[in-house]
Amino acid sequence: MARLLYLYGIALKDEVEDKEFSQMKTIDGKNNVEVIAYGECAAIVSPVEVEEFGEEVLEVKTNQMDWVQEKAYLHHEILMELKEMATLIPMKFCTILESETSLEKKMDAHETEWAILLQKLSGKEEWNVKIYNHPGQLKEQVAEHHPDIQKKREEISQMSKGMQYLQKKKLDQFIDEQVVQEQQSYVNQIHRDWSDLCEETAEKKVWNKSVTGKEEDMCWNCAYLIDKEQVEKFLSSVTKANEEGESTGWHIEVTGPWPVYHFSTLSKSEVE
Repeated sequence: MARLLYLYGIALKDEVEDKEFSQMKTIDGKNNVEVIAYGECAAIVSPVEVEEFGEEVLEVKTNQMDWVQEKAYLHHEILMELKEMATLIPMKFCTILESETSLEKKMDAHETEWAILLQKLSGKEEWNVKIYNHPGQLKEQVAEHHPDIQKKREEISQMSKGMQYLQKKKLDQFIDEQVVQEQQSYVNQIHRDWSDLCEETAEKKVWNKSVTGKEEDMCWNCAYLIDKEQVEKFLSSVTKANEEGESTGWHIEVTGPWPVYHFSTLSKSEVE
């Protein structure tokens, strides 16, 4: 049977040449993980069969949600295991090479760039942070403490009932606008504080409630590349922010460490 190579990631050769991979799971569950060295780098791969991972077969299978979910989860689990063994440039799901010769051509083209990137990523971890806010709780705080709102309420109380109705509508709209401003101001400030503890950050898409399934608004979604020596301090800062923001409806979710998905792609790092 013709065999292809499924590429999981690129590591520094010195970090993986003495590692044991024979017991690791693979994307097809049939073949073992192999390490193919080139220069300072090494590709971590496993052979796969054309009948299961060939280009035409994948065009069909990548439209089958059950298959995609199963294999994508397995791909991620393999990367999670590999990152514990070495600094890793993780490859995208279903990065397939036609042969070892094809892989060596890619390694030849990108080995220098990959080696530099791996040195940069050495000793660092990716952590993801999502910040949510319950707008009802924050709205109560804004309505109670914003000086302009208190002044406006006093002015409205002196108006006729007809005018009060219209002005109260405008005031409610103003309060909603202030809530949005408060949310943005909060995440901007806390992001600046956390950025001081990080090597690099990558802002991600903020999802609406129909996607998150939460009652709270997602106000921030970001990945942080952190030196391992700073991780404890970073997580302590997140915990403190969670505690301090609870009364105004703030909730922070932090997950990690992950493979460095958001910090390992350079212009030439994609395996075509």
